Amino acid sequence: MTRTAPPESRWHRFLDQPTPLLKQMPSFLALLLAVILTSFVPDIDFSSEPVAFAGIGLIVAVTVVAAVISARGVVPGKWVYIIPMVDIIAFGLFRAGTGGAQSLYGALVLIPVVWLAAAPGIRYVFVIVGLTSFMILLPYIANPPESAADWFRGVVSPLVFATVAGVVNELSRQQRARTRQAEALANERAQALTENQAMVQRLRESQAEYQALLASFESLWDSITAQAVIAVDADGRITAWNPGAEHLFGRAAAEALAGGTITDLFPDRSLRALVDDRECNASSESVPGSSPKTGAQVLFERVEAGEHVELDIPILTSSGSEVPARLTVTRRTGGDGHQHGYLLVVTDETRTVEVVRMKDEFVGMISHELRTPLSSIIGFLDLLRDNPGAPLTAEQLSFVDIIERNAGRLLALVGDLLFTAQVESGRFPLDPVDTDVAALASTAVTSAAPHADRQGVALVLTVPDHPVQLQADPGRLGQAIDNLLSNAIKFTPAGGEVRVTVTDESRTSEISVRDTGIGIPADEQGQLFTRFFRASTATRNAVQGVGLGLTITRAIVLAHGGQMDVSSTEGEGTEFRIRLPRT
Repeated sequence: MTRTAPPESRWHRFLDQPTPLLKQMPSFLALLLAVILTSFVPDIDFSSEPVAFAGIGLIVAVTVVAAVISARGVVPGKWVYIIPMVDIIAFGLFRAGTGGAQSLYGALVLIPVVWLAAAPGIRYVFVIVGLTSFMILLPYIANPPESAADWFRGVVSPLVFATVAGVVNELSRQQRARTRQAEALANERAQALTENQAMVQRLRESQAEYQALLASFESLWDSITAQAVIAVDADGRITAWNPGAEHLFGRAAAEALAGGTITDLFPDRSLRALVDDRECNASSESVPGSSPKTGAQVLFERVEAGEHVELDIPILTSSGSEVPARLTVTRRTGGDGHQHGYLLVVTDETRTVEVVRMKDEFVGMISHELRTPLSSIIGFLDLLRDNPGAPLTAEQLSFVDIIERNAGRLLALVGDLLFTAQVESGRFPLDPVDTDVAALASTAVTSAAPHADRQGVALVLTVPDHPVQLQADPGRLGQAIDNLLSNAIKFTPAGGEVRVTVTDESRTSEISVRDTGIGIPADEQGQLFTRFFRASTATRNAVQGVGLGLTITRAIVLAHGGQMDVSSTEGEGTEFRIRLPRT
């Protein structure tokens, strides 16, 4: 429904923005009153009717013009000020026609003077001086005065009108300035109000988006039940606990958040193992007098160092039982870009561990079951070959050699399977003694020389001039070097080179086996130590193997407290490095 403005408001708007007709009406009404007085008052009459009626005609004419302009709604420009100028001349004529210098109507000129003086610009004051001088001196054209005082009136009266015009002009200027300032302030307030309304709308939209995102996050958080997601601050205090954590640890969120810490989630020995592992791998001595670090601090330091922390570690449930799990730790950063702590993702590995155990038991059982008949087959082949009562023909002997060779390969494979089963089950025996690593490398190169000659591969050995002594199981460590040498020769084409280097350092010894072979793709190098894994370059080049050699080698190195890594470029070669602690 359209709301009608009250009459008072419309009247105020009408007066605030007067039309030319409204400004002209005082002059017209004043003239009308003067005509009536002159016509009906006996003592007032027209001294010159043609001159007086000329003035009346001018005022009526410009009044009609003002009415037309106002009726058409034309926005007047500076030319509209011609109307009050004509009014001044018209009142001068009317004054001259109603008594001249003695006329009662000389003061009427103030009405158009005020209108013209209110126009912007001081120039209109000078126009008023000129026009009012003309009005005052007009009667003297026909009847020059006899006294100087009358001529002086033609100077003083315009000055009075100029003074009034100057005051009105300045007041109008100040009023216009205040009006512009008020309009500017009103526009600023309106713009500020519009911006505030837009900001309020954006805030409402942002709040709605935030509520939607919060609801989505809470729904997602509550739906994670297969994994425990736990947030901790920089000191290890628990700050968030999802339903998966409640299910896995058997603790309600309120209980975990009421002062719980990361040390409550894992057995003490598991966290101590992290500290021992860090101290074992440290390259420098601890600072004297420094307090020992906790397992949680070591865990967080590894994250801060940029490591990808993902490890198998048992967790401690509320009932006190231990559950095998996989732990992933990452930094937790807020929307402000500052670190707020760490995020722990714990996955129950009970089923995985059970599957691995059953698989290892199956492999061990099958390996034992295969070893006995294979040993029997090899034994009977020896008897068949060496039986003097029934000697074999040359063709039969070749058949026996093929059977014995393949049976030997099967027996070696069974031995590797049994060894890997021992490693996975934690029953990996070692017999460490004082061992010269340089001598082990020399023996391995000597043993591999016939194989290298058949493949057309050159073997190069670089060892220190002095023994490189450390505590190790020479049989197992020699097996690890043999495996690396065998792989390097197999994967190096004829004309290539395999270089074995032993480096003696103060705290560690390094054994490097580098070849110029076919190399390994970069995206497959992380799986090299996985059981039964074979690189795509091996399968493409039909290189024999089952993918157990590197797994066994790495297990031997880790059992000695060492580290093993690899670097390879496809088509250029591969280098395996074994680092063993001297003590």
